[in-house]
Amino acid sequence: MSKLNLKLLGPCLLAIAIDAMGFGLVYPIMAAIFSDPHSGIIGPGTDPHIRNFYLGLGYGVYPFCMFFGSSLMGELSDGYGRRKILLLCVFGLALSYLLMALGALVPSIALLLIGRGLSGLMAGCQGIAQAAIADMSTPETKAYNMSIMSMAFSAGVIVGPVLGGVTSDRTIAPFFNYGTPFLLVAVLSVVCGLWTYGFYRNAVAPKGATRIDLLLPLRIIYEAGKHRRVAFLSIVFFLMQVGYGLYLQTIMLVLQTKFQYTSSQLGLFSGLIGICFVFGLMVIVRLMLKVWGVIEIAKTGLLIAGIAQVLSALLPHEGMLWGLGMIVGCFDMVAYTTMYTAYSDAVTEDRQGWALGVAGSVMAIAWVVTGFLTNLLPVLGELGLLMVGGLSFILSFLMMVAYGRKWSIPAVAVGSRVYE
Repeated sequence: MSKLNLKLLGPCLLAIAIDAMGFGLVYPIMAAIFSDPHSGIIGPGTDPHIRNFYLGLGYGVYPFCMFFGSSLMGELSDGYGRRKILLLCVFGLALSYLLMALGALVPSIALLLIGRGLSGLMAGCQGIAQAAIADMSTPETKAYNMSIMSMAFSAGVIVGPVLGGVTSDRTIAPFFNYGTPFLLVAVLSVVCGLWTYGFYRNAVAPKGATRIDLLLPLRIIYEAGKHRRVAFLSIVFFLMQVGYGLYLQTIMLVLQTKFQYTSSQLGLFSGLIGICFVFGLMVIVRLMLKVWGVIEIAKTGLLIAGIAQVLSALLPHEGMLWGLGMIVGCFDMVAYTTMYTAYSDAVTEDRQGWALGVAGSVMAIAWVVTGFLTNLLPVLGELGLLMVGGLSFILSFLMMVAYGRKWSIPAVAVGSRVYE
């Protein structure tokens, strides 16, 4: 397979794009739904504490379910085959977005939250699709296929928020509403499922029935705590993800309350951040690797993203927020990419999958925490919570400085002993 085989890889690439699209699409819509007194989800006279609680629940239920669902679906795909579990995840996503659409249209908080939680359980589709692409790749085509996979993810990150913002804005078209973007993603998921059913076949034979370990994510975290380098990196990564999670959730509220942004404007802002993600990944990281090592690049990304977020809280002018948002998005991706590389460098070759699984679990926990930190909005306000996120980024930078002083070289194995 010297060139991209769209018939075989296409369903997997679309699944990756849908997963990335759905993640970015939800945040501007959630901020709009729970802040709009005319959405019907929460009455205009509702106590702000109740409103913030449900908004935080809407944010936090996804990563909480993803924490368990991602590793569970990965295990099942090894045992029962990529095709069956990918179909389960993609059609599960279709159902989850249909429930969210109904929740926005009825309106019903319960349906919205159930759909949001189900989408978290099905979030393993991206990892399964990535594994499926790796299964179908040869040594000659693997690098090319992985680059195409990154492009599919990047496209989803950019298109998702813009699609969600524009198609939920009634001022653009009278038939648009808060349920429209959820319905569109549900339809795309059904298309992906039918494409997968018709053309994708397992490239690697399934292992057969496997024992389901629901506590696997908790065991992964427990084991991480016993590995000094991974445990230290996990603290850094947790603080970083809390920082960015607070930024993404809070900046939407700042733009909406301070500048009366519509959902389409929030979507365009999120789409711009997605473009900056791609620029940071494809351009900035590659340029920095010519000069610095992984740890230095990670420290730089964490510091610049943190400073830009703090400045967003101190200088909440519309133009500044857009400019600083581009910096946060770009250097958050710089830090994110190199943090995963640092995890990889922290362990020996036989523990790569475990280390990256730890990173995924830590990220899920951090996003659960940031979801519930929205309950501090009545105390700190939007700008105060934005500042907390920026300080969390800077604290992660200081921790990474300490990590670099203690461990500056990759872990190596000599005999049966691992030198950290």
